[in-house]
Amino acid sequence: MCGIAGIFDFQSRPVDNNTVLSMIDSLAHRGPDGQGVYLDGFVGLGHRRLSIFDLSSAGAQPMISPDGNYVITFNGEVYNWPEIRKNLSNKNWRSQTDSETILHAYIEHGKSCLKLFNGMFAFAIWDKQNQSMFLARDRIGIKPLYYSFNSNRFYFASEIKALFAANFPRRPNNDIISDFLQWGLIDHSDQTFFEGIKCLNPGHYMEVDSTGNKTLNRYWDLFEIVKDRREIASFEAIETYKDLLEDSIKLRVRSDVPVGVFLSGGVDSSILAAQLVKNKTVEGLEAYTYDFETGDAGEAEYASEVAQWLGIQQRISKLGSHEVPDLFNKVLFNEEMPITSLRVIAAHKLYEEYAPSGSTVVLEGHGGDHVGAGFEYYLMAHLMDIIMREGTNAAYDSMLKYMDIYNIKENERLKKLFNFVGAISRVGSSTQDGISFINRKCFSKDFISDEIPHRVNFPRPFNSHLLNSQYIDLFFHNLPRVLRYADRGSMAVGRETRVPILDHRIVEFSFCTSEQARVFENQQRFFMRKASEDLLPKEILSRPKRSIVDPQRSWLKCELKSWITDIFSSKSFSERGIFDQKEVLKEYKNFCNQERPLTSFHIFQYLNLELWFRELIDF
Repeated sequence: MCGIAGIFDFQSRPVDNNTVLSMIDSLAHRGPDGQGVYLDGFVGLGHRRLSIFDLSSAGAQPMISPDGNYVITFNGEVYNWPEIRKNLSNKNWRSQTDSETILHAYIEHGKSCLKLFNGMFAFAIWDKQNQSMFLARDRIGIKPLYYSFNSNRFYFASEIKALFAANFPRRPNNDIISDFLQWGLIDHSDQTFFEGIKCLNPGHYMEVDSTGNKTLNRYWDLFEIVKDRREIASFEAIETYKDLLEDSIKLRVRSDVPVGVFLSGGVDSSILAAQLVKNKTVEGLEAYTYDFETGDAGEAEYASEVAQWLGIQQRISKLGSHEVPDLFNKVLFNEEMPITSLRVIAAHKLYEEYAPSGSTVVLEGHGGDHVGAGFEYYLMAHLMDIIMREGTNAAYDSMLKYMDIYNIKENERLKKLFNFVGAISRVGSSTQDGISFINRKCFSKDFISDEIPHRVNFPRPFNSHLLNSQYIDLFFHNLPRVLRYADRGSMAVGRETRVPILDHRIVEFSFCTSEQARVFENQQRFFMRKASEDLLPKEILSRPKRSIVDPQRSWLKCELKSWITDIFSSKSFSERGIFDQKEVLKEYKNFCNQERPLTSFHIFQYLNLELWFRELIDF
């Protein structure tokens, strides 16, 4: 894992070495093991290295091809690089690294090389002969890559702060801020919170020539890949997933440095830990868990139960309310864009606390709910599919059974159902449990009008409401921000996060499974749970999806009240031009006066955005 940056000038102006150095210095946390700069007149490439494979200097970057014509700067891991090498004509390898493998795969296959890679990656290759830059990002978007054009120059980097280090102007993107406030959307497009700065979309590559012409292409389209494949029934899905996950984990424990596992107590991370123990692939396996200092049983309760059952050492980091104000600013600096809950701050603290003595590589369980249809609000999408196939009676019976599984009281079921309708039809307008959070009175009318907002629409390519909901969450709504949190939290302290469930083979396979394989008798993620029955006890695998236990509502209304009141009452908040300060203070007072507020998401939004401005815009 590393940090990359570069500049391509279209007027043949030389790129200054100090500018590239400033860019990679801002990324030093991503690569504490070394740095490198390549200059070729009007092109400059930079690299910060976190050594995972071949810890020697042979793996240093930017890496130049033997003929001097190609230069790569690469961030990520291509896990199957040893297998790829066997089919390349080059036999004179100078290192045992995936970066050298990518470089030669590109030399031999051009852009088609992307189809060979299994991993997470973002890289740029300078073609000296053709005077062009080739950039690519992995299929799911696990590794970040930002870019921009300014003053006849092309800039790119692993993090936005590297562009600022090259004196790129800092300007807020009001359109994206509006999407965040009105719809709760974040990381949902190629736009960022900064005007003029974009991210390269997952599964895409870009070519930039010496005239500044940009060509953007998609090399991996999930819908196009799976649309003509046969449907996979439950029994086959169970066996196939078992094999794919085991192979994915085997690939992702390849490392020349220690490997650990993030353990939340949820199904996904528990299965990963159990698989590692079963196959004895990691010696001295450690599990890492975050929790909150609340006095009640929290996130660590389930995780500790799993760790004890597996017999592995667990290290727990606890976040206290008194730590939030200082950590919040630090996290926003690392994340560069707003976050959505206190859990992100707790995860950052976890990585920071154990980085000095913990594993360099950590496996995380992200993606299970997306590929296995695990989110609770998918109920409505599932019911709509049943109506299409079998009619309303069958859907009604299924709904009743579902409500029983989640212990929803009779007088709350209709409201719950309507919340789910909102969650899948107005993406981003509610929390994951379907509760709406928007209070339009809190916005300045000059920034967001009282008119009904134009809805942000996302592709729905499948002839299935459930698959479309999974697809939207995978690429536009939920997962992109989760992957940003994982990357920034770990890389802020020079650690590497790997996500075995998001192996592209598993994603493609899961979107071919029958709906019954994913949701059987109202049990979500059915094939995933069944495939792991030999790894964990039934009481762990059969737990319904639950919201992560955190004290956000209580902390925002009690422990952090004076801090938040000061922020909402501040001159900068008043003059920001985004909020109606009086209405925000009124809404916050109402929130604090409720015994148990339905949601704290909007309060966290307003707090988040003001702190983001202070940390990243106001200078």
